[in-house]
Amino acid sequence: MPGALEGVRVLDCTQIIAGPLAGSLLSEMGADVVKVEPLEGEPWRLQAEIIPKESKAYLSQNRGKRGLALDFKAPGAAPVRDALIRWADVLLTNYRPGVPESLGIDYESARKIRPDIIYAENTAFGKLGPDANRRGYDIVAQAMSGLTTSNPNLQNGLPMQVGFAPADVMSGIALAWGITAALYHREKTGEGQALNTSLLLTALTLQAGSKEILAMDEEPRERRRSAVEAARARGANIETVYAERRALMPELAGNVYYRPYQTKDSYIAVGCLGPGPRARFREALQFHDPRYDSDFDPARLKEVAAGLVATCEAKFLEHPNDFWIPFLDSRDIAAGPVRFIEEMWNDPQVVANEFLEEYDHTLLGPLRGPAPIIRMTGTPTRIQRAAPALGEHTADILAEVGFTAEQIASFQEQSITN
Repeated sequence: MPGALEGVRVLDCTQIIAGPLAGSLLSEMGADVVKVEPLEGEPWRLQAEIIPKESKAYLSQNRGKRGLALDFKAPGAAPVRDALIRWADVLLTNYRPGVPESLGIDYESARKIRPDIIYAENTAFGKLGPDANRRGYDIVAQAMSGLTTSNPNLQNGLPMQVGFAPADVMSGIALAWGITAALYHREKTGEGQALNTSLLLTALTLQAGSKEILAMDEEPRERRRSAVEAARARGANIETVYAERRALMPELAGNVYYRPYQTKDSYIAVGCLGPGPRARFREALQFHDPRYDSDFDPARLKEVAAGLVATCEAKFLEHPNDFWIPFLDSRDIAAGPVRFIEEMWNDPQVVANEFLEEYDHTLLGPLRGPAPIIRMTGTPTRIQRAAPALGEHTADILAEVGFTAEQIASFQEQSITN
């Protein structure tokens, strides 16, 4: 059966993670996605190459696409660029504001060629404001948004970013989501449109703490902001800044219900949200939490919290993971072992659900990676192919959009394509 986006044609002019991921997700729903790269390859292809012009990072973000190498800036490239835009239903970009205009792949230029084009753009910080034209990547968006410091991870006194590029990944998913909505709108109205995401907004959205009830949260937030500012002004190190900020968040004291624990042989994560799961957790570990008593004195919070943490930590150290997982499962308490990604490849749950799939790469042979993140019964998702080798499908794509073999050879001779 065809995918939901069968027949949709996507011109993917993006690099690194967010935009390429969006294109890959669309391909898994059946879209024909053409990846356009510079003649030398996009930067992510050249990052930690495993063979010339191929990297694991590029393979991960670009599977399912056909590849075309094109120098947008070359004299004589305009006819190729315009033919590709005319061919496309969707144009994906992720440059700094102003760069698409210089390449002739901005929304206004594209809609003159294809009036119903869906133009999807990702930027680092948004299209307006003082930071709009600054260069930015996931690590910078994490830092500027508060995501880096939202779950303190210090190494050698430095605040460290979340390692899997969450702002990039979430922006890629958001782009694909927005594109499918825009395609649906176009089916109803015939109208194209422009849509955009940014790493900074995505990083804010990922943080539940970035949402507030003004009457309750504005004043405490300002108190914490002032404390951070004062600590920085006197030259405090990051550990001190964290500690002083945390001291103004007493509601987090004594977290025993939603956290990892060390066990006798490893580590386990426990998640108890809501009164029911927390009551079952207390019953399972046989402890009393006086904070739930109607007559609890808030002045005792620090003392009680420390005691609860010590009690629960000691209990988990009494038994190994093989005891705790079935013990907690039998009491309907969410828990699981803390693992590394290397342990997932042969995990029975992963295998049973076919969460990992094999497919072939032109140069590297068999690959294995996560299956499409959504499954559909009527319009199945699938991995169409591995990421393309550099310019692998250039001649085929140019022929599809109307160029003759002689013209294609001429483009190669002029170094417009490879």
